[in-house]
Amino acid sequence: MLKERLLTALVAGSLLLAGLIFLNTLGVAVLLGAVTLLAAFEWSSLVRPGRATGLAYVAVTAIVGVASLALPLVVIVAAALVWWTWAAGEVFVFRDRASPLWQPATLRWLAGLLVLVPAWRGCLALKTQDPSHPGLLIWLLAMVWAADSVAYFAGRAFGRRKLAPLVSPGKTVEGALGGVAGAALIGAAGAWWLALPPLGPGDGVLLGGAVAMLSIVGDLLESKAKRLAAVKDSGRWLPGHGGVLDRIDALTAAVPLFVWTMRDLGVLR
Repeated sequence: MLKERLLTALVAGSLLLAGLIFLNTLGVAVLLGAVTLLAAFEWSSLVRPGRATGLAYVAVTAIVGVASLALPLVVIVAAALVWWTWAAGEVFVFRDRASPLWQPATLRWLAGLLVLVPAWRGCLALKTQDPSHPGLLIWLLAMVWAADSVAYFAGRAFGRRKLAPLVSPGKTVEGALGGVAGAALIGAAGAWWLALPPLGPGDGVLLGGAVAMLSIVGDLLESKAKRLAAVKDSGRWLPGHGGVLDRIDALTAAVPLFVWTMRDLGVLR
């Protein structure tokens, strides 16, 4: 299982990085859009299974995504941050119970749009900042991947106390702390590598830690959605990992925070 998981991560990660580096902005928009729409299909199945429903939701997600390009990035990101603040309460306050805002299918479909569209738009903005050198986007991906990978191994080695046992029994406090530490190290290394005037390695540590903590919320929210839908994985596209949504859930929560920070510092226009 672990070998299959690592092989899938290596192949998928390599293809994604190659696309980000060698494709132009339009190509990256299409690539990330395809990933987003696959995740949208899976999200729909967590709300109400059915091929016709899933295809309709994919179409709606595509329309909303294109329409979002007409809005200022700051509006999209601000809306996403408000959503993720509420999502943290959904996970840690209501835990395995659905809050009044989570019970109606219509609101859960709306939640999917708030999860996926701002993440797509934010990633596209990071690529557009410097089409020939997508360093910001790769840095963000590295922090999220480090948080996930270190949390996985730290949890297996040292995990004792459950982080959110009613939502995701496998996740531990020790694993989460390991993930935060791993992302913080990548945050420091990325700040040094990119040499961004407003950011030093110390700032990168703080940013990496914040990215990791919000990525945990994204991971737990999808775990809760799967628990309420009584399914183990969102899909079967990726051997050893499950569905596309299972792989990008942490990223969807981290993107708005990262983009907002880069804009606030004047790195991202």
